[in-house]
Amino acid sequence: MLSTILSLILFALAGAMSTVPASATIMILLSPDPRRGALPFLIGSLAGSVVVVGLSAVGLQFLPVRPRLRDELLASIGLLVGVALIGYSIILFVHKSRSEGTMLRKIESRFRSAPSWEFLALGLGLNLRPKAILLAVTAGALIGIQDPPPLQGTLLVLAYAAVAQSAVVVPIAVWLRSPEKAQRPLTALYNWLQRNGRRIAAIGTLAIGLVVAGYSLFLR
Repeated sequence: MLSTILSLILFALAGAMSTVPASATIMILLSPDPRRGALPFLIGSLAGSVVVVGLSAVGLQFLPVRPRLRDELLASIGLLVGVALIGYSIILFVHKSRSEGTMLRKIESRFRSAPSWEFLALGLGLNLRPKAILLAVTAGALIGIQDPPPLQGTLLVLAYAAVAQSAVVVPIAVWLRSPEKAQRPLTALYNWLQRNGRRIAAIGTLAIGLVVAGYSLFLR
């Protein structure tokens, strides 16, 4: 179980290292009416993560995996995801994606007139990005293979969602504490993310991918 928790933490941290959710969150908080969108977006982000991980965990519990094969299967899954993260980090280093900027501009253009349910849908939808799905399904698989008691499994799913969505949770928590004081640091953070976010995400994803792959090889 300890190896499962460690793997979940690593996968959740890899999920949190994405500029799109963080940038979208800050854009909402800096908009003229942030209260209309901040909490629905937060709820949608957390709910989407919980649903994907939870469904994956429940589905994997029905697979006929023998107890003695669990560690080997966990190691294989971890190795595959580690390699995928390393490959994704290389893509981030090499290619400059314009799709993220286009997505953020589309999101920003909707802020002034969007109703609350659209922010909720946006939070849900960001969990359907390929990287987010890969990590969430893998996390659910790790939980499902262990076949934990319902309460323990639920706590693991919620913990993964909270860490994976920390780029959404933390800025909103800071803003809720003091909306006026949060304006300046949020603006500075947003500008920093636009300049360096992709590079930082690439470095962090590469580091986690190497750790996950190395740890999985050790388990084998």
